[in-house]
Amino acid sequence: TPILTSHVGDSKSLTEQERCDIYDQITSEPYTSMYRWSCAQRSAEQIEESNILKATMECFRDSIQDLVLRENMPLDETYSIVDGKKTPKLVNGPTPIPCRPMVNADAKVYTVSIASIIAKVTRDKIMVEEAHAMYPEYNFHINKGYATRDHIERIYKHGPCPLHRMSFKPLRNR
Repeated sequence: TPILTSHVGDSKSLTEQERCDIYDQITSEPYTSMYRWSCAQRSAEQIEESNILKATMECFRDSIQDLVLRENMPLDETYSIVDGKKTPKLVNGPTPIPCRPMVNADAKVYTVSIASIIAKVTRDKIMVEEAHAMYPEYNFHINKGYATRDHIERIYKHGPCPLHRMSFKPLRNR
């Protein structure tokens, strides 16, 4: 598998097709690819129970721990970098490895860029393939749940569904 350096970068700066191409190359051959990855997720309800930052840190932690344990990485030689100002709590868990926060790491660190692409494409696929099948009136296959005009108009027309977070700005105070 070739290294994808020519196209990898901040997932927000890539086109949807570029992200999908990179995602497919990394995930389509999990046992022959040079890449190993893990992608954790939280439901809207779980995010609402804590908050988006805590849920993000939990997903970082779960993904890192899964990858380290599944790949049997030597703990004394392993470390992690995450995008942002905070890090997940790894020290007292099953994978006590150092974890460094870095603002804009998804644009600066190759492996964090890859992780960002996997996370974004995974989320978008869930919205297009699963969420749209359950709630077609919201056009999730087009807006992917992002705050587009069409999506917000559909929320006001149909009301929020269980996938909507009431802390999402257009839904607050509804």
